[in-house]
Parts: sequence; C-alpha cells; structure tokens
Amino acid sequence: MNPIYFPILKAKDAEFDALGKASENVTKNMVPLFEVPRFKPGLKKYMDNPHAKATFLSELSKKISVLRSGMYAMFDTYHWQNPGEKVETGEHHLSYLYNSLKSDGVNPVPVVGYDRWDDIEYRLALKSISKSHTGMFCIRLERFAFDDVGDPDHFHSRLSEILNFLELNPANCHVILDLEDLSSLAIVDVFDKFDSLFSQITAYGFLSYSVAGCSLPNSIDKVIKDQDSSGYVVRGEMLLWKNARKHYPSFNIHFGDYGVRGPNTGETGYGNTNAKIRYTIDDNYFIVRGHVIRKPLGGFQHCSLAQNLLNSGHYLAGFSWGDNEIKRCADGEIGGGSTTWIKIDTNHHVEYVVSEITEFEHTRTVAELI
Repeated sequence: MNPIYFPILKAKDAEFDALGKASENVTKNMVPLFEVPRFKPGLKKYMDNPHAKATFLSELSKKISVLRSGMYAMFDTYHWQNPGEKVETGEHHLSYLYNSLKSDGVNPVPVVGYDRWDDIEYRLALKSISKSHTGMFCIRLERFAFDDVGDPDHFHSRLSEILNFLELNPANCHVILDLEDLSSLAIVDVFDKFDSLFSQITAYGFLSYSVAGCSLPNSIDKVIKDQDSSGYVVRGEMLLWKNARKHYPSFNIHFGDYGVRGPNTGETGYGNTNAKIRYTIDDNYFIVRGHVIRKPLGGFQHCSLAQNLLNSGHYLAGFSWGDNEIKRCADGEIGGGSTTWIKIDTNHHVEYVVSEITEFEHTRTVAELI
C-alpha cells in the first residue's frame, strides 16, 4: 500500500498514544515525521544520568518502534537550538537516533533541514548517515527556502549543494514543502507561496512531495475569542493540497499537516490552558472552547464540551477510538487535561484525514474518467 498521509507530529506521549489507537488502515497509509522535542537537561529523571541525552533519544526510539516497527518513519530535531549537538559519547544526536531506530526495527527516513545546512557538524552527521543509508531520504523545505526562492540562483545553489554533498539521487528523495504556521495567512497567499517554490523544484525529478502546514494558532483564543463558545477554523493546508493536486496532477503530491497542534504549541497539564476539543471535519476544524481548566473540576469541564460536540451535527459516532472517548466524556465517565485531549483529538484527526484524502482522490479519479 502506498502512503498517502505525511503528518508532522510531536514525538510526545499524547501523539504516540493517539497513533497507537489508530486503525491499521491509518497506520499503513501514513509516514509520520516525528518532531523530536528539545532535550531538557534539568528534568529530574535525567539529573544523575551521565548519558542523559543518549538515554532520552533511546527512549524515544523505543516508543517510535512500538508504532512503526518494520515501517517507515521520518525524524527531525527542527526545534533543537544547536543543530550540531552531540550526545555524551561524542556522536551527533541525529546519527545516534538514526542508529537507535534501525536497531529497534524501524525503517528510518533521515530528514535534511534546508534551514540548518550551514552548520558543519549537522552536514557531517547527515553525510555519515548517507554513506550507509540505502532507503529514502527526505528534504524539508521550510520558511528559509520560501524566502530564498526569491533569489533563484542562491536557492538552487544551496539545494544542489545538499544533493551533491550527501550524494543523494533526487529520484530517491521525498520533499516536504513546509509552510509551518498558516494561521495568519490568507488562502490566496498560501497558494502563491506554494506555487513560487514548487515551480522551482519540479525539474529535479524528486520521487514525491508533501505539503505541510497548520492553520491552528498557538493559542485557541486567537480564533475562538469567547469562552464557552464554538466556531470553525478553515484548514488552509487541506485546501492547498487539493488545489495542488488539481493544478499539478502528474506529480506525486501528498498531504501533510501538524495534527491538532501547530509547530510552536507546547500545551501540557493544566496551568492556564483553556479546555477545548478540536474536531476535524471537511476542510475545517470545529472548535468547542471552554475556559481555563482549574481544579477541583479540572478536566471534567470537557464533559459539557463533549456534549456540545455531540449536539453539533458534526460528531461521528463510533468513527474512531477518539470519537468513542468523546462519547464517554459526554456521559461523564472521563474528563482529562490538555494532554488527554491532544490524544483524543489527534486520533480522530488522523482517522478523518486518511478518509478525507481517500475520498478526494476517488472523486478526482472518477471525474477524470467521465
């Protein structure tokens, strides 16, 4: 089965749990890019560990292997402050994670970050991986690439340098066009940004492509202003992908997104987090927003939100594990903080997206035959 969904997901327990509850159809139809969170040396569990970073990465590798053993998984450390950072043994953190994933039975797909290419330690680490790696590579083109494409000579020089230095065959490379945060962009500007970059790389002969982005801002109150209300957020990344499939039908352009929380979102626990359910529907997120989660009621505030979702006309009974959890919450059986709801929302999201992509491609194929 050829994958059709290339999400960029945080390598955190909520996302791992959501994927662990996903159907076999979703698991086989996706190739996730796991965004490794920054290592925090001050965490209590690593305080007395002389190989703290290595342990942190090994633990992540084990968790990924539970989900992706024998399957492809991309990995990246986009948000690490130092692209050249090494683990305690002196090995570059990317090389260490790559080898850990291979040892744990995953088919790892190394990701080359266009933005980090100037770091010599980063380049050398990827070079060491490329010497022995026989599978697919991924090139991630993000905001720096979208800026650089205004100077085509510079952009092509840098992209060619990546390919030549790593001795990569474009026909064995997947390319992510990562627009990152789309929450403040008009959809016409999103289309234009994609076209400006994609038109510059079609001649390279890359194996496949995916678009990625997230229309949800880092705080839900930026789109749903009032507490205890609901509303819609247009999924610009989905509209972009559908538009790209129509305008570039001969290219293997796949869909990608950031699940239900954007690249710069870091919600955990309670704190000042607002209760919310992010429910994926056609081309939109339906958002049911509560107010700040405070104890003793805590996460049980979600029970009324879940009931509002059930009454909205959007709820799909029995559609996914996440949908079943929403029903349990509406019945007062569970509550849960933000981490619980990232898990529930993400599970429904990945199930819905795979169904949405499949339906769109089927409709497009039928239309071509008529």
